Amino acid sequence: MQKYYLSLLVILLLPLLVFGQDKMGQTDQMSMETKYKMGYNEVLNALTTGKTDVLDKYIAADFVEHDPGPMMSNKTGIARVKEDFAAYHKAFPDMKATVHAMAVSGDYLFAYLTFTGTTSEPFMGMPANHKMTTNSVDLVRFKGDKAVEHWGFTSNEDMMKMMQQEKQMGHDNMMNQGTDKK
Repeated sequence: MQKYYLSLLVILLLPLLVFGQDKMGQTDQMSMETKYKMGYNEVLNALTTGKTDVLDKYIAADFVEHDPGPMMSNKTGIARVKEDFAAYHKAFPDMKATVHAMAVSGDYLFAYLTFTGTTSEPFMGMPANHKMTTNSVDLVRFKGDKAVEHWGFTSNEDMMKMMQQEKQMGHDNMMNQGTDKK
């Protein structure tokens, strides 16, 4: 009789152990997803406020930026991010970022967002007090709790609008910066 009860107990507990472990894995994944999203939002906050001292908490020292942005610091790793963020904040002190959608898949975070801001000084051929809106997609790879890589993609339509504005203002050097005309 004891063998019967022991067998019944094992049969009843086995699904609980199997499904319980699966739920624990989902909880761990969920917490990493939440950490990635919260970290991303904190990094965006650092970009828009210019307060880069918090970035060490969210970005790895050997961070790789794959987006050749207009600031393009000569530094690497987190030092580059801090310098670029400070330069963006100086150029657009009223910059705002609105996240429309965000998703996490494994170690990658995807975000669709809109940046708005007004230039405080001439920037990439735009005069001071020029209002700008750009839509973009960020792809960020994480390792553990920190971001280790970033790719940024700006809307072609928004880039074309900026270039058209430049042309209307007689500033067609935006696309020619860093190139030699022959």
